[in-house]
Amino acid sequence: MSSKLFDFLSSFGIMILGIVLLFAGSVTFEPAKTFPWIKLPVAGSRTLIDEELLLESLPLSRPMVPMRKAGSKEFYPLAAASGVVVDAKTKTLLFQKNIRAERPLASITKLMTAIVLLDLPINWSSSTVITEADADGSDHHLIPGEEYLFEDLWHIALVGSSNSAINSLVRSAGFSAEQFSALMNKKSKELGLASAYFVDPAGLSERNAANALDTATLFREALQREKILKTIRLGEYYARPLNKKKSRRVWSTNRLLTRWIPNKFATAIGKTGYTLQAGYNFAVNVEEDDDGRSLIVVVLGATTTDLRFTEARDLAEWTFSQYVWPKESGYDALYNSSTLTLDGTLH
Repeated sequence: MSSKLFDFLSSFGIMILGIVLLFAGSVTFEPAKTFPWIKLPVAGSRTLIDEELLLESLPLSRPMVPMRKAGSKEFYPLAAASGVVVDAKTKTLLFQKNIRAERPLASITKLMTAIVLLDLPINWSSSTVITEADADGSDHHLIPGEEYLFEDLWHIALVGSSNSAINSLVRSAGFSAEQFSALMNKKSKELGLASAYFVDPAGLSERNAANALDTATLFREALQREKILKTIRLGEYYARPLNKKKSRRVWSTNRLLTRWIPNKFATAIGKTGYTLQAGYNFAVNVEEDDDGRSLIVVVLGATTTDLRFTEARDLAEWTFSQYVWPKESGYDALYNSSTLTLDGTLH
């Protein structure tokens, strides 16, 4: 065989061998049939067990919320129809009584009125004259024919809880009570206040209602508006009609703020409400000192004006004494010994 023929056959043989190997590598074999001595695992469908579902549902870290002390005492029976205490920072529920029962709000309604007014393009340095339609017979702050700046009416409405001032502001903004109430209900939906419903801006109707938990949320939302916060923290306000020489003193209806009801709080910013059907209502933001502990307390349906304040005060004092906040002594040990449930609460 010549050298050239040998080289040709060798090259052709190598090429054929390569094609065979390439074809063999592209064929899929069933291991069980081709290699019966090899047992390969086969993955099938499976259902997540409860522990895996639990891990998927839990947050990566537990929330740092106030913890109730071991062996803490219960609050004495709340006389008011309903009440709630919420940690202002974390929204943690710390005390509750009938929190889902809808109650007439009375003048706490004015908080929603104020929130909606702030959404409107109002020139607070403008003025208006109080009309007979604005005036409420039980309101001693304003007299028909007096002219006031919108800014003064705002303060009279929230500090002194004046129905006439609220009516005047709503009218001056260009709305009827019905039209404005529609805006209030729209805002309620935006804020997620499922139980809240309004039919007038002043809160006179018993149909202005919400449960205690939604009232606490409404109050917390109101405090996030700087203009509302600065106003309701005033113990008194002087307003002078533009067409009269003498100023008029308006006291806050919040007796914790004015200290007419004794208390040791560093802060007690709140809003009151009363009608015959509602009873005596009170929503307040309480801080004991400057350590950052802050509570929202709501009392609805108290039987006397003083009782709404004393029960709110006592509820706040009880909560401060029976709970431990993050960074306080003993918190870490209490926190580490707690368990986290599926609803995110610590026990």
